[in-house]
Amino acid sequence: MADTVDLRDVYTGGHSKRVVDLVHQTLVQMRIFGPEATLIEISARLHDIGKLGIPDEVLKKPGKLLPEEAALMQTHAAKGAELISKYNDFSRGAMMIKHHHERWDGQGYPGRLEGYEIPFGARVIAVADSFDAMTSDRPYRKALSSYQAAQILLEGRGKQWDPNIVNAFVDLMIDQKEGGIQERLSQQQVSLALSHVLNAESLPNI
Repeated sequence: MADTVDLRDVYTGGHSKRVVDLVHQTLVQMRIFGPEATLIEISARLHDIGKLGIPDEVLKKPGKLLPEEAALMQTHAAKGAELISKYNDFSRGAMMIKHHHERWDGQGYPGRLEGYEIPFGARVIAVADSFDAMTSDRPYRKALSSYQAAQILLEGRGKQWDPNIVNAFVDLMIDQKEGGIQERLSQQQVSLALSHVLNAESLPNI
């Protein structure tokens, strides 16, 4: 089912698999292992499952969504949780799926949860999901570099994303020599990123 979502859109093909990889690496960086890590990674694989219910004309639209289209797109998180909630043993995973678009400052959706009200797994998925969206080609823009995406994540600490998770994610990028993240950030680049930040609002439909 997750593969079906990825394959519907050539621009996001493989997205959920990449998010799982980033989530896994982040959890290792944070030294979180065992059943909790497994649950978060499975939830990451399924985080966009609700997009099965979004029409192609909205899901694949090559441009900024109209307000009514954006509202429809935002229903995918709750739709995904509802779809998965029938599996009683996966109720916590369903909540991670439902809340992966919440924001640390409470301005996200669908529940406008803030800070530690947001399930931890959802907060990890949110960082990985945003990074992969920013570093993937879209019809309306070319992919950002890992460095540019890191700038946005760093600027969004304590606003859109959990600052501790962003810190761990960027530390992972610094430590990364090769693999899923193609570019390596030096400590100097990370410091520079804090003072030269791209405007995240210029990136529609992330």
